[in-house]
Amino acid sequence: MTTASTQPLSFDKQRYLQQVSQLWTPTLQRFNRFITFYTFFNLIFLLIGAGEIALFISFFALLSLSTVLGFTLAIFVLTLFSYFVLRLYFQAKKPDYLRGLCESYLNQCKKILQYKEGIPEHHIALANAAQKFAAILQEKEYSYYAPPFFLKSLIPTMEKFSCFCHWRDVHKMRELLLLRTAEEHIKVVKCEPTHLEVHAALANAYVMLSTLYADPRKSEGYDEERWIPPERCSKEMEHHFRSTAERAIEEFKILGAYAPDDPWVHLQLAYSYHDLQMPKEEIQEYEIVLKLRPEDKDTLFKLGMLYFQQGKNARGLRVFEMLKRTNYEKAESLIKFYGAYDT
Repeated sequence: MTTASTQPLSFDKQRYLQQVSQLWTPTLQRFNRFITFYTFFNLIFLLIGAGEIALFISFFALLSLSTVLGFTLAIFVLTLFSYFVLRLYFQAKKPDYLRGLCESYLNQCKKILQYKEGIPEHHIALANAAQKFAAILQEKEYSYYAPPFFLKSLIPTMEKFSCFCHWRDVHKMRELLLLRTAEEHIKVVKCEPTHLEVHAALANAYVMLSTLYADPRKSEGYDEERWIPPERCSKEMEHHFRSTAERAIEEFKILGAYAPDDPWVHLQLAYSYHDLQMPKEEIQEYEIVLKLRPEDKDTLFKLGMLYFQQGKNARGLRVFEMLKRTNYEKAESLIKFYGAYDT
């Protein structure tokens, strides 16, 4: 199996990246205007409805103005009906607009690239353009409404409100972009099915997509004070996460079959098994890594931790002794996992 493409680049990569980066700001502005429109739409109808309710209550006290009272009530019902009809219409149009915006951005990238199907470098370049814009949108849902600088205490509240209003739209846009990233890498695999880097790139694309569905509470650096929508931790998200992570594992297995002595491949498999909560398979991969890199103390520490967590205390203690003999700085912290096995 080959490890590098012999076909030369058919475009100026540096110039392409510079031109693509110039598309990010206008595309982001279009995206921001579109999704914030819905917030102002709801706010306007809320204010109109509140005003009509206030008028209704005012006229209710004046029994002699029953005609005005009835007219005010009719206007309120009409406003409510109009709101729900328009809201349903806009909600139905939203997915199409987001798909159109995603395609518009990628079509502009294609024009810059002079994109042609079947050229691996073109597929890779388009995949990178989609991935980079998806990265720009990461955690964007928290930043739409910032309080004045003298009201910093309201920052958590405004972040929560912003996320509540816009997380679905940001999530959907990132999903569309990352799906296109994976699709373009699949096209590269079809062009060059025997290249290790091609399968590694596809595996990484699936890893990035799986993190979009992963439970934020299980990620490193999780901020417990930051509000997370309950839907982000739903069974539907877990299903998407597992199915995507399993695709990544399949790609890493292909790499493992062709490069069984590459520690990086087995580390990626271990990380994927960890995300999928498959500790037995994770242990097997770390054991392979240690056979390939016997002096890797960090991997040995992770393996010892897993041994304790899985009730393999004898193996865990053996690892603990090995780390102590090498004066590994984290050795003492390993023993804290003794007895951590959850029956």
